[in-house]
This record gives sequence, C-alpha cells and structure tokens, in this order.
Amino acid sequence: MSDRRVDCMVTVPGDKTVGDYANAFRVVHDSGTEWFLDFLTYSESEGAARVVSRVRVQEKFLQSVRDRLSDTLRDITVARSTPTPGPVLVS
Repeated sequence: MSDRRVDCMVTVPGDKTVGDYANAFRVVHDSGTEWFLDFLTYSESEGAARVVSRVRVQEKFLQSVRDRLSDTLRDITVARSTPTPGPVLVS
C-alpha cells in the first residue's frame, strides 16, 4: 500500500487537547477487512483493562500505522528533542 502524505489543518476538539491516558494497546479483528485499534488502561492490581479509545480501520491501513509507529520509534531521540507532529497519512 502506498501512503499519501498530505499537509492539512488538523483540528483537535477542546475535550481532546490533553488526550486520553492509555498504558496498553491491542489490535482486534472485527469483520471482513476491518479492525479495531484499542487503547486501554490496564490495572495490574485488578488484572483487567478498560478501553479508553477505539478506532475502526481498514486492514490495508494497518500497514501504514505499523510503518509510522516504527519510523517514530526509530527516531525517538529526535522526536523528543523536536516535538513536532508528522504529516497526516491518508489511505
């Protein structure tokens, strides 16, 4: 899959400016070619997790998500020193 990187205005709604805290993550198959990206809060003392954000994506977009995360993690030192968001990926 080839990504298109676009420069565009991104609006963050007021209730999302501080984000939702998550300390766990999972990918869950839904149906056909759709998957959920779940961000969770996990409690070791309770041995349970709660979904704080769920996003449905097409299977073909998972590759783009993986590649983007890999690029960011590879360059984590640079990302920490210059916290600027990358381009928006559109599939």
